[in-house]
Amino acid sequence: MIKKIIRYCFLCLALTSNAQAIVLGSIDASNTYSSVGYLVGSGGTLGSVVALDSQWMLTAAHVVDDSPAFIVMGDPNTGAEGVYFFIDQVIPHHNYVAGQFHDDLALIKLSAIDPVVPIPGVVDASFATLSNVDVDLGLPTTATLTGYGLTAVDGALDPNEPILRRFGAAATDPFGPPAPGFDPGFPYDCSLSMFLCTFSTTGGAPGDSGGAMWLDYGDGEVVAGINSFIFDENDLLNPAGTPEWSDGYWTVGMSTAYYEDWITSYVPTASFSLSPVPVPAAFWLFGSALGLLGWMRRSRA
Repeated sequence: MIKKIIRYCFLCLALTSNAQAIVLGSIDASNTYSSVGYLVGSGGTLGSVVALDSQWMLTAAHVVDDSPAFIVMGDPNTGAEGVYFFIDQVIPHHNYVAGQFHDDLALIKLSAIDPVVPIPGVVDASFATLSNVDVDLGLPTTATLTGYGLTAVDGALDPNEPILRRFGAAATDPFGPPAPGFDPGFPYDCSLSMFLCTFSTTGGAPGDSGGAMWLDYGDGEVVAGINSFIFDENDLLNPAGTPEWSDGYWTVGMSTAYYEDWITSYVPTASFSLSPVPVPAAFWLFGSALGLLGWMRRSRA
């Protein structure tokens, strides 16, 4: 019960903080990222998903802590024309622990009688290619994030507004605030190979969890990670005040390369890229080796 109360407190903080979603929320009007859909929980919570094939979706495990109700794919960003798909099975990663920030992945199997069949103009959806390339130290220079999260400073979910898929690049600005360093003992150290991390003044926000972190290895974008959580080290300095998201915060995803064996054990049809060239590590992401123990909060609505 105490853990659940703490998690709800984190959730309330995330929803009332001035988080910026995905570079202030560029709308994916061209449906470039149509493999990304959204999930509605039985309690009205919102998360994002990535379609792997006609029956399997990949998402963040914490998005399905509560019983998921249905998934919407093929939404051409009007908020009204998406196609609903019903859920048969939810499989969190076997090492995932609710309320913790590791192994935060889950697979969702759709009902056999209701698979995703892309039909141009009817079901405008696609299936994602995942990356099997380990990025050095888990720190890409630039990742494109996609999801259905909050889209404005001090934003709040409005049930009267359409739910839109958004995207944008998240990367440290070399002319902006420097990224803080990670102590090797930090429990969410971005040198861990399970993580992909970006630090920027823009990034993920509640509702984006389960959406994709895309990298381009030269042959087009592939999904290199799944949005998991955001945090701001400045919360440590001012835990009683409002987080200063404007000076930069971390968006952290689960690496698809790290979890390839687990994914393919359930979804052998999942498409993985075979690019041999990893994205160079962003050396300027390393600051001083200061430990960070700030508030951590899921990018979930």
